[in-house]
Amino acid sequence: MKQLRIGIVGTGFIAPFHFQGFRPWPDAKIVGMCTHSNRSKLQQMCAEWHINAHDSFEQMAEDPGVDALILGSINPEHFTQIMTAQKLRKPVLVEKPVVTTLQELDLIRASVAQTGVPVVPAHNFIYRGAVKAGREVMRSGLLGQIIYSSFISNHTISSDHAAGWRAKLALGSGGALMDSGHHQVYQSIGFMGTPVALHAFKSQRVLTDMEGEDVAHVQVQYANGAIGTIVQSWTNNNGSPVDGIRIVGTNGALQITDGLYVNGIKQNSDADYANSFVHQARAFLDVVLKGATPESSLDDARDTLQLILLAYQSAATNTVLPFQPQR
Repeated sequence: MKQLRIGIVGTGFIAPFHFQGFRPWPDAKIVGMCTHSNRSKLQQMCAEWHINAHDSFEQMAEDPGVDALILGSINPEHFTQIMTAQKLRKPVLVEKPVVTTLQELDLIRASVAQTGVPVVPAHNFIYRGAVKAGREVMRSGLLGQIIYSSFISNHTISSDHAAGWRAKLALGSGGALMDSGHHQVYQSIGFMGTPVALHAFKSQRVLTDMEGEDVAHVQVQYANGAIGTIVQSWTNNNGSPVDGIRIVGTNGALQITDGLYVNGIKQNSDADYANSFVHQARAFLDVVLKGATPESSLDDARDTLQLILLAYQSAATNTVLPFQPQR
């Protein structure tokens, strides 16, 4: 069995989730890590995990002992790192957002089409067992005609995140919606497809030192007439009455919170955040080693980014805007 040797870029809070996500799989091994900033943290983490500490991204990417890369770097670094990996023919699992402009995303898609070397969006929420089971319920038609859906998340962020690179629009290219909101948007697309129109609002309620929004609300309509709500907030931890995924149809409803509930009965308990990285790691390995198709593709990443950018335009102009996927 071939063992995929993987390097992690970045020492942020997401790195341990990726490290632990790949540990259960015998055909994968995390072998190295690099960072552009906190060298002492890099040395500490690498010593703890018994992996190599690389001096730079270029050094790790060019290492013949590294077969693939996980990009947990800041948003502006993704494009250059992905294109470098493409030249080196090394597959990439890249944190959301893959990039923050449609032009860069299209260049990546064109490169992948030419090289055949995978670039997989780290859309880990879509790999939760409860989400996969919920999508099967949707496909079965059990809920009847879908009337309404909501994808909502309220949570706070750490002071380091609130004061770090995410606070600057030049680095984050947006606030809560561009960052954590990616999870809500790509899940909405996974369940409902792309909308035909949207109207968005955004605000700063608590994190007023940040340049971007700390809460955003996108109202969408789908081609079949169904209505949807997408909300991402960094302002509070009190959203349990509304947080999660809710889809209502003429014959029933599903809900995903601590698990999947169909018509009030719990059907699947696999909704854990950390466990989603285990499933995602398996999916990435299957893509690279077996040629499998990922649950979330670069096309999904493009639709997600296009929706978010259009939502920002809608919020700035207070207008309803049509949504037309451009692939």
